[in-house]
Amino acid sequence: MDAGEAMVRRAQLYLWSEARTHHIALHEFYVEQMRSRILSQFDDLEGQADRHTEEAYQRMSQAPGYSEIDMAAIAEAAYDKGSAHYQTLTGLRKQMLLGGLAGMFHQWDKTVREHLERELRHDFDGDKIEKAIWKAPLADVMDVFEQFGWPVKALPCYAKIDALQLVVNIYKHGKGRSLNQLAKAYGEYVRDPIRQWTPEGMAFGLDHEWLTVTDEHFGQFANAIRDFWQEMPERLYFDLSTASS
Repeated sequence: MDAGEAMVRRAQLYLWSEARTHHIALHEFYVEQMRSRILSQFDDLEGQADRHTEEAYQRMSQAPGYSEIDMAAIAEAAYDKGSAHYQTLTGLRKQMLLGGLAGMFHQWDKTVREHLERELRHDFDGDKIEKAIWKAPLADVMDVFEQFGWPVKALPCYAKIDALQLVVNIYKHGKGRSLNQLAKAYGEYVRDPIRQWTPEGMAFGLDHEWLTVTDEHFGQFANAIRDFWQEMPERLYFDLSTASS
C-alpha cells in the first residue's frame, strides 16, 4: 500500500443486521395492527348500513301512532338513514386508512433520519449533521444515500414511498403543491369524477377530496417500506478526500 492509499479516508453508513431486522419487525407489527385492530372494523360496511336501516325502520314503525303513518314512507326514510350511515362509515374508513398511512410514513421517515444522523456523526460535525438531516426534505435525505453509492431513487420502492409522502401531505394539508404533483406523477391516487364530462380543452382545479387510496394501495406502500430496509446495503462508503478536494 503506498502513502496515497494510506491517506484515503472514507465515511461509512453501517446498517447492523440486528437493526435491519428490528426496523422491519417494527414496521410489519404496525401494518398488522392497523389491519387487525382498525381497518378490519370496516370490512362489512354494506352489512352495517343494512342493520342501521333495519334498526331505524323498527324504531319508526313502533313509534306512537305508527298505525296512522304510511309504512312505505317509513321504509323510505329508514333507507335514507341507512344510506347516510354508509356514506359516513365510508368517509370514516378513508380517514382511518389515511391516518394509518401517515403514521406508517412518519415512523419510517424518522427512523431513516435517526439512522443517518447516528452514522454521519462518526465523520462529520454533529450539530451541523443534526440540523441538515432533520430539516432536509425527503428527496435530499435520499440524496445522501446516493452520494454514498446506493442508487435508492432508481429502486421501485422509492417511487411508492415518494407517492406515499405526497398522499400524506394531502391528507394533512388538502389542496396545494403535493396534490398537483401526485396527480401528475402518480395519477392512480387521484380520481377525478368530472374529467370524463369536461369538454375538451376545458380544465378545472384539483380537489383534495379526489384523493383515493385502497387496501391494495396500503399493502403496496407497506411493502415498499419493507423493501427499502431489505435492499439497503449493510455498508455504504463515501470518499472524504474527494469531498474535501
